[in-house]
Amino acid sequence: MHTTIMKSIIILILLVQYSYSKSFKEILNDGYIRVGVSYDYIPFGFINNDGILDGFDIDLIKRMMNKLELRVKFIEVSSTNKEKMLLDDKLDILFAGMSKDKQSNKNIIFTKPYYTDEQVILLNSNKNVKTLKDMDNMHVGSLKGTNYLTNFLKIQPNVLTVSFSQYPQLTKALAYNNIDAVTAGSSWAKEQVESHPNEFRILSDVICQINYSMALKKSNEDLKEKLNLLFIESKNDNSYEKIYQKWFK
Repeated sequence: MHTTIMKSIIILILLVQYSYSKSFKEILNDGYIRVGVSYDYIPFGFINNDGILDGFDIDLIKRMMNKLELRVKFIEVSSTNKEKMLLDDKLDILFAGMSKDKQSNKNIIFTKPYYTDEQVILLNSNKNVKTLKDMDNMHVGSLKGTNYLTNFLKIQPNVLTVSFSQYPQLTKALAYNNIDAVTAGSSWAKEQVESHPNEFRILSDVICQINYSMALKKSNEDLKEKLNLLFIESKNDNSYEKIYQKWFK
């Protein structure tokens, strides 16, 4: 009897944990919104040379929240903890390379995509690889908590895979030849080629397209709809295009 009661209490606590989130009205009343972002994902969210949080995601969410006169409280997330932080109600929005797919957590909802990227292969320049077929038995790295390896293995299953917790770890492993290649988004990969022009190159084969969205708790449908409207407004008033041109052209 006692055990049954304790189990019921635990289940109730878990249900409350995953269902509660600050409503859009509460966020407006508080005057600020908590946004989980990456601090090492160039050019989306990263610490620049002046020690300031910068990037496409940062500029875009600031612009959108300015329309609501909300202060943005940025909170650093990693590939391994970001979904848990959202579900634990430590964030209102998760804005960190999130994309909706069949494996997405059922307690998380997504806005309409705000950016479309391509998944590619970043290689050491000295590797004699022309197509994905040439990558048999190579060591391929990717970021934990993403679908990059899953997508890649559907096309090229004959590789050895290695997962890393942070993007700088991927770059370092590739630079030191601890791995042969990295599979990731093309925007990040292009930044690595610019930083290492004689060391890295991008394979011409594209694995798939990736649609990035903002993620929220399932109970926060009202905030999701508002974010979709704000995104449309940013497209219509040309502010999105200005931010896009700043980071991707």
